[in-house]
This record gives sequence, C-alpha cells and structure tokens, in this order.
Amino acid sequence: MLRFFYILSVLLLAACGSDDPFSAPELPDDVGVAGDGNLAGVLEPIRAAWQVPALGAILIHEGQVVEVAAVGRRSLTSSEPVTAQDLWHIGSLTKSLTATLAAVLVEEGHLEWTTTVAEGLSGLVPLIREEFHDVRLEELLSHTSGLTDDVTNTAWWDNLPHNDALPDQRLAWAMELMQTQAAAPRGEFLYSNGGYIVAGAMIEQVMDAQWENLMVSRVFTPLGMTSAGFGAPGSPGSVAEPWGHSLQAGSYTPVEPGPGADNPAAVGPAGTVHLTLTDFARYAAQHIAGERGVDGLVSAETFQRLHERAPDTAYALGWGLAVRGWAGGIALQHEGSNFLWYANVWLAPVLDFGMLAVTNAGEDRGFQATDAAVSALRERFEASQAP
Repeated sequence: MLRFFYILSVLLLAACGSDDPFSAPELPDDVGVAGDGNLAGVLEPIRAAWQVPALGAILIHEGQVVEVAAVGRRSLTSSEPVTAQDLWHIGSLTKSLTATLAAVLVEEGHLEWTTTVAEGLSGLVPLIREEFHDVRLEELLSHTSGLTDDVTNTAWWDNLPHNDALPDQRLAWAMELMQTQAAAPRGEFLYSNGGYIVAGAMIEQVMDAQWENLMVSRVFTPLGMTSAGFGAPGSPGSVAEPWGHSLQAGSYTPVEPGPGADNPAAVGPAGTVHLTLTDFARYAAQHIAGERGVDGLVSAETFQRLHERAPDTAYALGWGLAVRGWAGGIALQHEGSNFLWYANVWLAPVLDFGMLAVTNAGEDRGFQATDAAVSALRERFEASQAP
C-alpha cells in the first residue's frame, strides 16, 4: 500500500516542529559573492552541517540565472553525485503551478476566478454539502474555502490503491471531501491540500482533459520546461536521478522511486511536480517579471492577480506573502515537502531576483538546510549588489 506524506507549507520561515534531536553547528559567516563560482563550496558545509544527502540551489536576477549548483549524493546507498541538471521533487510549490494553469485558462475564457463548484462540478451538486455549492475557484486556490485540511478522512483514501483514470479519481475524491463538514468558516485561512484537489477536478471537468496533460500543454511547454514531470523522479533500481530520503531514528534512509516514494498521483494539483532547478527558474522569472509589469505566459495584470493577498490572510493564489526588508517589500514564498524532499523558494519582485533551494530529504533538517541555503544565496546576492 502507498504511504501518504502530508505536503508541508511553512510560510514565514518558522522552524518546523520535530522530534529529531539533531542540532547543526554554526556555519561560516563569509558566504562570498553571487557569481564568484563558489556556490558549491558554500552549499557543501550547509549540507554537511544538517546531514542531508544532497542540496541544490539557484539564484536568478533580471530574468537570468546568476548561479546554480548542487552538492552531495543522489542516494545514501550510492556514490553517484548529484548534478545541477538533476530532477528535484518540489511538493507544494506545485500549488503555484496549478494556480498559474488556472490563470491561463481564465485568460482563454474557459474559467473565471469566480467560477463556483456548482458551475465547475455540476454533476456533484446533488451529492455534496450545500455549503460548498457556491465556493469559488479563487477561494480553493487561496485556502479560504473552509474545506478540511485532512484529505485522508474519506472512503476514497481508505480504498487505496486506485486503478481508475486520474480525473475520475480526483472527481470521486473531491466529492467525498465536500461531503465532509467545513473545517473553518469561508474566508478564513486554512491550508488545505483538498482545496487544490477540488480545484484540479474543476479544471479537468471544464476542460475535459487531465490536469497533468494541461500542465504540460499550457505551462511547461510554452515556458520550455522540458524536464518537468510528476511523482518521484527517476526509475526503480536506478540512481540516474536523486532519490528521496526518509528520516528514521535520526538517520536518513533512501526511498526507491516507485510506490511509496510520493503522494498518490491524484494529489497532483496540490504537490507532485518534479523538475530541474533551471526549469523552475524559468517559471519563477515569469512571476517576477509579471509582478513588475511585464507580460509573459499570462498578462502582467493576471500575474499580479495571482499575487494578490486574499482578505485577512498572508496567502495569494498558490503563493505565501511576506514583507521583508531585504526584498524591498513583498516577497513571494512557498515551501513544499512530501517528507522525503524539501523545496524552499523566495522571490523578490521589487529587486528582480529570486532564490530556490532543494534537498532530497524531508523533516526539519530538510527545512533547515534549504533555509540556510536560501539565506546564503540572499547574502551572496546582496554582496554582489554592494557599491
């Protein structure tokens, strides 16, 4: 049976709770200057300090990659080193990709941000609680729909694994999620992977197409993201790509690609994408440029709608929002993990730069390693901009 790993999102750089007693030593103060050719040399002490198998990072400025590097091993049972071209699972960073797909479909006229569940999933109306009938797409994507955050409390989940087509699985799962009483008042922020499953089902029903195929045709291909795919990267028995690692009794254990190496595929819209660092950078650069008024995959106005704070929350559509002095104002942020990988992205549109750090390990150490890497990237960028 597949094992389920909750997708994490820590929006304010707060440390995750953990039973892991490990504590990393202090790291060197001097992290150098962005573009000095020593990013790998900066990442390796961070990787070693937090004892994660591998660590990768990329910095972009003005739409260009300034530096990218990866250090460590693809698996702790292999000597194969990671490379800057390897694939990384990004967990809940997928949410912004799903919201961006929705934005493309809104601009094409297939959907509106105000499209309701009753309009997008009309066949479910007699089968779901009335309180969800008029929930809007924008509420599902901003975690303000009231939908439960426990996606496992359904008959669909109890009957894993499933052999039905993924759109049928998502539709059935969406129905059962909306048969559950709301877990929060509408308009109140409650992080919900279920909201993205429902949003994905709406997209599939409106378009009569699978979410994965729509992601490829409407987002990945137009942006040249040729590495992007779904689920755990790599193949069973091969270390041609990194493997995720599970923390057990204080030590990481590699998890071979295949069943049990990721969330069920039906979770897709909430968090199953993998890709290279440079392909995520292509995508991130679009969001930075759009916030700065430049049209791209969608219009600048639509990008800015994706970054618009939902009332009384610190969340937009697939992005967390945080005010940071180093960012010159609002930063776009998200984290993602299936407990076997960790991804951590920060974008600073005002200053036209962005940072992503990834590791093939989960839990608190995965957060801490990527957090330290992001901090090092920021300091290196600031040093490069000093007069």
